Amino acid sequence: MKKRFFKIFILVLVFLFTFILRAHNYERVPTANHLDEQLYALSGIYLIETGTPVSWSTLDYPKSAEVFKGVISYLGGAPSASVTLYKPWLDEPPLFSLLVGEAAHLFNADRNGFIPSSYIRFPMILISALTSIFVFLIARKVSGYWIGILAILIYGTEPIMVMAGRSAMPETLIALLFCITVYLLLKYQKVNKFVYLLPIPFLAGIAGLSKPTGYFILPLALYVVFAELYKHQPVKWKSIVKNLSYLVLMTLPFVAVYIWYGNYFSPEIFKRIISIQGFRPAGFNSLAWFFITPSFDMSILKSGWYIFGLAAAIFFIFKPKEKSGKFISLSFVYWLAIVMMSSGEYDLLAWYRFPALPFLAIFSAWGIRYIFEKADFFMTFIAAGFLLGSRSLLVNAFRPNVVSGVYRSTFLVLMAPSLLNTIFNKNWIKKVSQAIIVGIVVVGMWWNVKYVYNAYELDCESKTCPMVPSTILSSLHYPFFWRFFVLGEPALR
Repeated sequence: MKKRFFKIFILVLVFLFTFILRAHNYERVPTANHLDEQLYALSGIYLIETGTPVSWSTLDYPKSAEVFKGVISYLGGAPSASVTLYKPWLDEPPLFSLLVGEAAHLFNADRNGFIPSSYIRFPMILISALTSIFVFLIARKVSGYWIGILAILIYGTEPIMVMAGRSAMPETLIALLFCITVYLLLKYQKVNKFVYLLPIPFLAGIAGLSKPTGYFILPLALYVVFAELYKHQPVKWKSIVKNLSYLVLMTLPFVAVYIWYGNYFSPEIFKRIISIQGFRPAGFNSLAWFFITPSFDMSILKSGWYIFGLAAAIFFIFKPKEKSGKFISLSFVYWLAIVMMSSGEYDLLAWYRFPALPFLAIFSAWGIRYIFEKADFFMTFIAAGFLLGSRSLLVNAFRPNVVSGVYRSTFLVLMAPSLLNTIFNKNWIKKVSQAIIVGIVVVGMWWNVKYVYNAYELDCESKTCPMVPSTILSSLHYPFFWRFFVLGEPALR
């Protein structure tokens, strides 16, 4: 009983730590003038307050639908943007727009101006907190409690994953719904009970009404159900038909609602937008583009931990694993396939990838466990090469990078024990290497936390950045030990 309470205490502690980190200054990074977030916020608040969605678009709307062309701003200043607004706006389904629009409405935002990111990202912090819980549940079910703890820590401290969890984009919600679906399917694989399938059409339907790619949650469930029931001998064709029919038929009303919604406002515009969205440019270089563009927005963020997660994903996709482990790989690859087919071949729109990030956190946790268990020269090289990379994120015009001599000597010291072990092969040397790997993980994660906690200050120390009102969530900070994470005075040049 004491052991169980201890584990619950650790989980709560990690959850609160990552929740505060994700919430702290959430309205400032990603940038407060994120125009794609405005896309949904404007549509939602107009739909709530006027009954018709209005928002900006770059798609080919008829001229008659244009209602405004000019600059929208927050209280006459920054953030601001030049936009063309259309009525009715039918780029996307209504559900996610209603979610962020309702948040803006409750904060009394002005629909005729630039809606503050602090308002529309408020529900995202809560949604991402739930996603982190399912990251833990999935990882624990597959690999045990401590891998679950490590996975939730990575998901809540790795910069790209944290910033993605703040973003007011439909994929942030879809990431939660996809994780819940995967967790239910893991339980279904263990015990083929229909009760685990009951919520899945609703999850896929809600995801689809947030953005059409959300409907693609359903095919993964169809595959798993068919694969599981087909293995029984004799094949349970009656159960297969029953379960697949339920999943499809119960999802169709959500598709029908989307079709009704578009045709209710304008069949002509809806048909035109669907046609445009359905033929977005794609190509065979999409997967390579995914791997060489680590980001949470529309600019590259060179996060060593994120790249380590990608490398771990490739390794564990090829490495034979138990059934549940293979299903994590399948879920990750499945969403990558959706990204490849639905986004542009060279579009750096990182939010398409958000539903894959929880599984990247799990791969990263597996990778850290693997390099710790091996602790040989090659694994120490991987750890030191990737997991200390966050130090460069703390660099700006006033804060220099590590001195090259310090870097070279530190790297050699970190590598020395594992290199010696290739000659002497002593157990105590391996333990020293394992201690070094633990130290690398702790220091690398601390630098991640320090970057996320100070991302706004680092970015805006040498330039002016837009400011919006804060909320109770964005004002959260750690108690007395916050001093360990704030930046010191910048170096004098």
